[in-house]
Amino acid sequence: MIRSFMASCRPLFMVGSLCLISALTFGQQFNAGFFGGITASQVDGDTYGGYNKLGVTTGLFVNRYIEYDIYWQAEIKYVTRGVYKGPTDNDYTLYRSRYHYIELPLSVHYLYDERIQVEAGTSPEVLLKVTYEDQDGTINASNYPDNRRFGLSVFGGLAYWFNGTTGVGIRFTYSAFPFRPPQEWNYARYRGYFHNVLCLTAAYKITPR
Repeated sequence: MIRSFMASCRPLFMVGSLCLISALTFGQQFNAGFFGGITASQVDGDTYGGYNKLGVTTGLFVNRYIEYDIYWQAEIKYVTRGVYKGPTDNDYTLYRSRYHYIELPLSVHYLYDERIQVEAGTSPEVLLKVTYEDQDGTINASNYPDNRRFGLSVFGGLAYWFNGTTGVGIRFTYSAFPFRPPQEWNYARYRGYFHNVLCLTAAYKITPR
């Protein structure tokens, strides 16, 4: 299990390490920083609605200006997504799923007036672990169809930088293709399951002197 986990994550950590080494080597050209925050998520395609599942995210980034206030950015991040349906007065059942991912987002940003940032990009990802629970406790994962180990998401977002180093942002992320093969339901018109995530973060940027 541990060897499989390390083998899956090795390419992501290698790319992330290369990004950080580049930032240190070319300090006059690259900015680096870190971020953290919370996520609110749901899964499109199931029977539950609403951004009810809260999670966390944290990671590192490096970026470099291109021209005309446009720059590219690479990240390595950990994020949790999932579904939460709590009990109500008329329905005492509970359902909760947690998906733990490592992502490598790559994006293009536009910075207006050195404060307002618009971003769009894509993010390869690796599923580390998934758990399911109901009102009786943990559900055996084998009761559900297998999820794809490797996935891809697309995202867009807005951020506001209070100064040259500190900012807050919101990002919308959506699965580029189902994280479970849609053929499992034997319904040709059914597209499958897609992660649908809102993320609110705070970031700190280290700029070269």
